[in-house]
Order: sequence, then structure tokens, then C-alpha cells
Amino acid sequence: MKTTMKPLILSTLIGLSASVAVAAETHDTQRIISAGNGVTEIIYALGAGDQVVAVDQTSTWPAEVNKLPRLGYHKQLSAEGILALEPSMLIGTSDMGPPSTLSQLKSVGVDVEAIPLEHSAESIEQQITTLAEILGKEEQGEKLWDEIDASLGEAQALAANYEAEHGEKVPVLFVLAMGGRAPTVAGSGSAANALISLSGGYNPAAEQFKGYKGLSNEALLLLAPEVIVFPGSRSNPNMTPEKLMEQMPILKRTPAGKNGRVVAIDGNLLLGGLGPRTGEVALSLAKTFYAPEDNNLLIN
Repeated sequence: MKTTMKPLILSTLIGLSASVAVAAETHDTQRIISAGNGVTEIIYALGAGDQVVAVDQTSTWPAEVNKLPRLGYHKQLSAEGILALEPSMLIGTSDMGPPSTLSQLKSVGVDVEAIPLEHSAESIEQQITTLAEILGKEEQGEKLWDEIDASLGEAQALAANYEAEHGEKVPVLFVLAMGGRAPTVAGSGSAANALISLSGGYNPAAEQFKGYKGLSNEALLLLAPEVIVFPGSRSNPNMTPEKLMEQMPILKRTPAGKNGRVVAIDGNLLLGGLGPRTGEVALSLAKTFYAPEDNNLLIN
């Protein structure tokens, strides 16, 4: 009996040791496909970018991702294209899809991680925490969130100081004008509205409707924005403050238009969840809102 137990115990111990070794290596040997710019940015910010083998169309930052294969829009992923790259994991937000693609990937053993998506500081922290756990980067995750939280806190402090002195926050509108489509304004429930709030601004459109909506000239004038933010930069390089005014002449009659307070940001920041650049961009916007001399900025 003793002679049969020793090999069995030895075999079990060897098996356990191998399992521990595999678990330790798993985080560093995964082949990850990332769907959603925010998720992609977090993965790279955590130092796991070398495990990413492909991204979706919204993922444009950091610059390294532009060398990777792209697999379409994060809500319209193709199982065939993904499986051709032999990934071990697909990571994205809860709005990636379609569901049929995700089901097919799961059925053949691909680990699909869909992270809940909300437009808030709490959601950014949760996404970082979740991804840090998945990737074995907990320490990096804590440091990353601390940096973002510090910038957001500074942005809110600027807004609070201004409000204490003037009795109100600066009204800000986010105008979406891309792809030749009719311009729309961001209301509540949108990532753009969340960014305005995190930057210490006040979005008067959020009190009137949810999502994005086209507004009449009269409605735009009544909202009286002192700052207008729009997607430009790398996400919409052909759109400038001047071109936006040409496309929507009524904006010239708003306080923002009259004072030239029209600010471009990278629109990809708002796709696939707010990411690690949110703190930096929110602080830059806050300085723009509450320092009138900083006009017509291009915020990446």
C-alpha cells in the first residue's frame, strides 16, 4: 500500500506545481482582442499592451494600436475574423456584440469578458479594477486610478471655486457633427454629458432630453452655451471650429460663438467607455471652461 501511495502523492504534487506555474504565466501569455477604445486604453495603461493582437475600429490610442489588425466596429464584430487570430480572450464593454458572435466565441473556448459600461467616474474605476484583476496588474490599476482621480478632483475644485464666486457653473454644449450627418447635441445619459460633468461644466441640454438630438436654432439660442465642445482632432480631423460655425451658423450667435470659445477633443475618447485619458482631458477642459483666455484648444 505504501509503495503505491508514494507515486500517487508525488504525481499529485507535480500536477499541482504545474498548475501553479501555468496560472502564473497565464496573465503574460494571453492573446487578447480588445473591443472599445476605453478598454484598449486601459489595457495599455496597465502595461499589458504586448498581449493585444487586434482591436476594433474605435481603438486609436495609444499610437501602437494603429499597427494592429482591426476587426470592425465593437458592436458589429465578426466571429470568423476574430477566430482567425487564435485569441485566448476577447475583452470589451457590455455593449459589444452582436450576441451571436459572443456566443459563438464562447462555444469554441474563447474567454469573453464583457465589462459593465456606465458613463461615470465610478465606472472608470470599476473598469480599471476589473481589467487589472483579469490581467494580473492590480498594483498598476491602483496607481492608474489614483492619477485619474487626482485630475478629476482638480477639475472639480476649479469648478467649485468659480461657482462660489459667480453663483453658477459654465454652461457647455457638446455638438456632434461628423460624417456629413445633421449635427446633434448631447443630452443626459451620454458619454459626452458625463465628460462635461467630470470637467466641472454644466450641460443645459441634459435637463431637456436623453442621448443625442437635433435642435432648432431657437432651442440652441435658449441654451446659451458659453463653451461648445465638439469631436475633432484625430477622430474628425477635417472638422475645425471655423468649419463647425460654417455648418451651424446659429452657433455664432451663442455666447460661445461670439467669444470664440469652441473646443475640439478626440471623439474616440467617448467610444467604448471613458478611459484613462479622461482625467487629463477633464482637467484640460475645466481649465478651458474657467480660464477664458484659453480658447479654441485642441484637446487630445
